[in-house]
Amino acid sequence: MIFLVLAVVALAGSGIWWLKRQKEGKFADRRSPPQIELVKLAPAERPLMGTLARIVVFAPDEESGRKAIEAAFERGEEIEAICTDYDPASELMKLSAAPPNQPVPVSSTLAAVLAYAHATAELTEGAFDPTFGPLTRLWRESRKEKALPDAEVLAKARRASSWKNFEVDLEKRFVVLKHEGMQLDLGGIAKGFAADEMLGVLNDHGIHHAFIAIAGDVRLGAPPPGKSAWRVGIKTLGPKLTQFIEVSNCAVSTSGDLYQFVQIDGVRYSHIIDPATGLGLTRRTAATVVAPTAVQTDPLATFCCIDPERALKFFLAGEISCRIVVLAEGQPLERATPQFPRVDAL
Repeated sequence: MIFLVLAVVALAGSGIWWLKRQKEGKFADRRSPPQIELVKLAPAERPLMGTLARIVVFAPDEESGRKAIEAAFERGEEIEAICTDYDPASELMKLSAAPPNQPVPVSSTLAAVLAYAHATAELTEGAFDPTFGPLTRLWRESRKEKALPDAEVLAKARRASSWKNFEVDLEKRFVVLKHEGMQLDLGGIAKGFAADEMLGVLNDHGIHHAFIAIAGDVRLGAPPPGKSAWRVGIKTLGPKLTQFIEVSNCAVSTSGDLYQFVQIDGVRYSHIIDPATGLGLTRRTAATVVAPTAVQTDPLATFCCIDPERALKFFLAGEISCRIVVLAEGQPLERATPQFPRVDAL
């Protein structure tokens, strides 16, 4: 029963918001779109959230397809402007700067992302934690200076970092931060949320056969016409793309330290913060999660990297599946839940 409950919590993220979106038709099941002749547009790419976002669609015509893609990118850019922690003027940063223990009104977008983030933090018991902003900033400094933070500074940052110290009211749209010095970091969930929203925009424009990728987060609509699925490449511990899975109408996220890490005194520290130390993970791990939405897969891939054993037990059955590769004694050790899609070699 515990696995069923956990899967339901992960799927809903924030139950009220999920049901509201379903009622509005934002996440309606569109697996049987009208059968009309479609054309494949050239892939569209644009910088988004510190990386490169890519959209592939099959549309009735070039003009309607480009219009839909532009609208999807605009929604992604709107989410980025709200959720970034690199811009002091962003809504997220203004919230982080607010006095503790005071309700702060927020936009519906930020309320939704934070509701999902809080639910996922609770599900993972803090393995994924959107309040790790102080620790994330210390990691960035360590990467720049090639030195670990002072022990006292690290301890202070850890005291300010706990998902239990913030509340979000989705209906009234306000957030309360309960500890001095808290800083929110949505880097592990905002990309997934944006990918879901961008697919919803494409759907609203009548485009259902679509592929959206924002770094390691992929959101898929109906498969290409005449095909049974999209082919999604997977990288684990090495830079080469050698494997793929075939899926559609779902999301796929891969997390790991392949690109973001720092070497200090002979130790490799990932950008993924270990709650046990406040520093980056030192164990080489890559995790891929498949779930109905990217707002699920994005943070849950982080969870899988931090606590592989618990993740593999959590997702033994249900709509969420995972595959985790750990470097053990110099050799990759691969494990996956039974329902994870078949992995094929390129």
